[in-house]
Amino acid sequence: MLFQSGDPLFFVLWLILATVLVFLIMYIAVLLVVSKTKARDKWVLILILAFIAVLVLPIIVGAIMTVLNLLGDGLATLRSAIDGGGHNYLENFGPIIFFLLLLALTKFLLGISWEHALWVSLLTLFILYIIYSLIPELYNFVQFG
Repeated sequence: MLFQSGDPLFFVLWLILATVLVFLIMYIAVLLVVSKTKARDKWVLILILAFIAVLVLPIIVGAIMTVLNLLGDGLATLRSAIDGGGHNYLENFGPIIFFLLLLALTKFLLGISWEHALWVSLLTLFILYIIYSLIPELYNFVQFG
């Protein structure tokens, strides 16, 4: 299903580029927040986490957001029927859900404390949002939030 839209070679190249970019950001974040030895010991798990963050998490968040949007549209329609002022605000939870899933995966895959996992996840998303403002094509491919 992923390879049916457009050129599969282009998709794989963007996937590799995005995974390497997220891996470098997470590796540097673990290096700065936790320790050099933890970053060197867990580089394979950081690479797997980067791949999951690039390919799997957007699919999971998309599925969750589809359900939440259906629920929110129903609630907004109900509110609009009552007084004409309904709006679906549940669609704003996408980045929050992504962050929480990334936080949990960072904590359990890398085996670091919650405090360090929080900072690694925050630094990763902060730097990614800065990069997305500079390279919007990467954001359109990865769909992080």
